[in-house]
Amino acid sequence: MKIEVLGTDCYDCLKLYKNVTEAVRQSGRKDVEVEYVDDERRILHHISLDEVPGLLVDGHLMSVGKVLDVAALLEWLRE
Repeated sequence: MKIEVLGTDCYDCLKLYKNVTEAVRQSGRKDVEVEYVDDERRILHHISLDEVPGLLVDGHLMSVGKVLDVAALLEWLRE
């Protein structure tokens, strides 16, 4: 599984990235790769810069403009 956090280094973007990495750590899953994407061209391929943070899971847009908490992310990882 590959999770990408789309962000522009704003507080919410960095918080989402932190929550994702913490959820992956807590889940104990070793098959999950987490990447922070701050390249504007790559972000614009999925969402506008006004909508960050974005969350991609295996290339599918799962969340836009939200900072999901660790508990919600753990639920996704368990599915």
